[in-house]
Amino acid sequence: MKHSHKVILHPLLEETGQNRLLIPEYLASKWRIKNTNVLFNCGSLQYPVHLESYETNTDQAVYCSADILSSLYLPSDGVRVLLTFCKDTNMIKLGPIFCLATNASGNEELPFSAYTDFCLEIAKFCDEHHIFFYVNTLKNWDENSVIGMRWHTDQWIESKLPLPAIIYNRIHSRRLENSSEINSLKELWRKHNIPYFNEAFIDKWDVHEMLLLYEEIAPYLPESALLDSMDSLVQMMNRHDTIYLKPINGSQGRHIYRISKSHDCYLLGYSSFSGNKTLTSHTLSGLYPAIRARSKRVPYLIQQGIPLFEVDDCPVDFRILCLKGPGDKWRVVSSVARVSHSREQFVSNIARGGLLKSVDEVLAQFDKVSRKQTKRILPELALEISRIIDRETEGMYGELGIDLTIDKEGHPWIIEVNTKPSKTPDNPSNNNCRPSVKALIQFVYWFTSN
Repeated sequence: MKHSHKVILHPLLEETGQNRLLIPEYLASKWRIKNTNVLFNCGSLQYPVHLESYETNTDQAVYCSADILSSLYLPSDGVRVLLTFCKDTNMIKLGPIFCLATNASGNEELPFSAYTDFCLEIAKFCDEHHIFFYVNTLKNWDENSVIGMRWHTDQWIESKLPLPAIIYNRIHSRRLENSSEINSLKELWRKHNIPYFNEAFIDKWDVHEMLLLYEEIAPYLPESALLDSMDSLVQMMNRHDTIYLKPINGSQGRHIYRISKSHDCYLLGYSSFSGNKTLTSHTLSGLYPAIRARSKRVPYLIQQGIPLFEVDDCPVDFRILCLKGPGDKWRVVSSVARVSHSREQFVSNIARGGLLKSVDEVLAQFDKVSRKQTKRILPELALEISRIIDRETEGMYGELGIDLTIDKEGHPWIIEVNTKPSKTPDNPSNNNCRPSVKALIQFVYWFTSN
C-alpha cells in the first residue's frame, strides 16, 4: 500500500555522521512508521536513511541529511515535493519528477523564448501541488542526473537535478526531432525506462490515410491527394473550384497555397507573414513552376477547398485540445475559435494574425438547434480522432490539438491533427492557470502513480 503526502524538504544542518530523514510526528503516525531504517528513493538513485519523527506544529517540514540531498541531486533551498511511503518495500519515494524537454532558447528574460510563459505556468501550478518540475534544453544528461532549470524565488535557476519520472516532449523542430542527436537522447530515456510524450510529429498525409480507414471519420475528411505531378493537380482542380496545397510536414500555416478558378483564369494565393500574395495564369501549367519553385520540392498534399463558415466575412476554424487522463481516457480540455483577420487571409493560425474567440461567440449567428448540434459534434469528433491517433501510432501521446471547421451548411470537416499543439493561452484575458495546464499535470500525476 502507498501513502503520499505534500512536504517541504529542507537540509538537516546538524549532522551526526549518519544519514537521517526527519518527518513530523503526524506523518509518522499516519504512515505507521517510527525510528526505523528505510530506503530514500529519488530518480534513479536510492540511499538507506534512518527515519526519525519529531514534534512540530506543521505536517509539511521534512529534514534530510545534506549529504543525501546532494547525492540525490536535490536542491537544498526548501523544495516542495510529494513523498510516498510504500510499506511493502519499506521505501520513501520522492516524486513525481516532471521534466519538460524543449529546444526553445532565448535570453535571460525569456529563457525558453515563446514557451517561457507556458513553462512558468506549469512551474507555478506544480509548485502549488508539490510536484517537482524543471525544464531541460536537450543537453547534459548522464546516468543519474541532468542539467535543468527550475523556478524558485521568482527566477529560473539552473542546476544539476535528478532524472525525471516522465518527460513532456516539446521539441518544436521537425528536423531536430528526426536528428541523430535526438534519437540518441530518446535512446537514453528508454534505457533508463523514462516514459516521454508526445512521441513525435506526424505528417498530414499519414494522418489522412490513417483516419480514412474509419467509416465514422471518413465523411469529415476533405478529399486529399499527394502532389506528385501536374496530373494530380489537374485532377483535383477538375473536381473542385478551390484546392489547397499544404506541406505534409508544415505547421503554423506556413507555405500554404490556394488555387481557385476565376472566370477564364486561375488564381494562386500564397500565405506569408507579410500577408497573402497572388499570381494569375490562364492555365494550371502556368502556375506549376511557381508552386515548385516556392515549395523547394518538399512533399505536398492537395486538399479539397471547403466553403468555410464565416464571421464578419472572415473564415473560422476551431482548435480543440484533447488530453489523456486516468484510465487512458481522452477528454476535451479547451475549445477555441480562430478567425482570420480578413476574408483574403485564408489561414487562421494565431501565428498568421488570426484572432481567438469563444466558440459560443462565433456560433451566435446559428439557430439554437444548429448551435447545440455543432457544439456537441465537434468535441465528439475531436475525441474519436484522438483515440484513433493514440491507438494507431507508435509511442505515447498525452496531448493532441485537433483543428476542425464547418462549412456554410454546418457540416464539420477535419483540417489537421497537431501532436505538438501551440501554447497560446486559451483565454488571453484570463490570468488564471489555463485548464489545459491543470489537465496536463493531472495526466502526469496519474501516469506516474500507476
